[in-house]
Amino acid sequence: MLSLDLNKSAQTLRLNLDKAGVKTDVKAELIFDIDVSGSFEHEHEEGTTSRLLERLVPYGMVLDPDGRIDVFTFSDGERHVHHVGVVTPDDAEGYLKRKVVGRVPGWAGGTTYSYVLERNLQHFGWIPAKEQQGFISRFFGRRPAAEAPAEKKRSIVFFLTDGENNESDDPLASRVLEDAQTRGDRVYFVFIGFCDTNPDFKFIREVAQRFENTSAVIVQDLKGFISLSDEELNARLLSPELLAWLKA
Repeated sequence: MLSLDLNKSAQTLRLNLDKAGVKTDVKAELIFDIDVSGSFEHEHEEGTTSRLLERLVPYGMVLDPDGRIDVFTFSDGERHVHHVGVVTPDDAEGYLKRKVVGRVPGWAGGTTYSYVLERNLQHFGWIPAKEQQGFISRFFGRRPAAEAPAEKKRSIVFFLTDGENNESDDPLASRVLEDAQTRGDRVYFVFIGFCDTNPDFKFIREVAQRFENTSAVIVQDLKGFISLSDEELNARLLSPELLAWLKA
């Protein structure tokens, strides 16, 4: 049942992209970053965020060369960034409940964005990976040996968080995004901020306005969001800026 639904959703996404002028040979690797801080624990445990991931799987089916999405979790600090693996149409149902809830480093921790953003850029080859150290280490002058860079791959990151970034991390996270834009990295970040009480998300709103490689989707009712029709969901996620990026 799920595979049939995903196939239908993928067909709708393809039609929406066609209407926007995005050619069928345009591809981008996909990442889903998921905040596992303590305030988001309930939505993970009840399966709401897992259902959101299922709704994103058609994007991997249509855009990713391998038809899959890499999944990363994060909370506070570099050690709490974790590459869970990949999600495919065959194992999408309940993926986060099965592989993330109570299982990943930093479960129910705090919230910092810069480390996972940097890890995303490393994963797709836009910056060299560091041995247990990264952007924060460079910020303070430490220089660990770099590993061989991965192949540079055009990519889209869907970044889901339920809370503001720790203010002390804002300059670092902004610099990661700014450096990516300055280098011309072919990476686009779609920040999805969820909060059911007076959402603000000042940081992601600001970076979406400031940088050409980011957009912000603010959601107050996450269950309502994942219940949108395929057409409605695509309209929320496919900003004019992202569509222009795909066509560039």
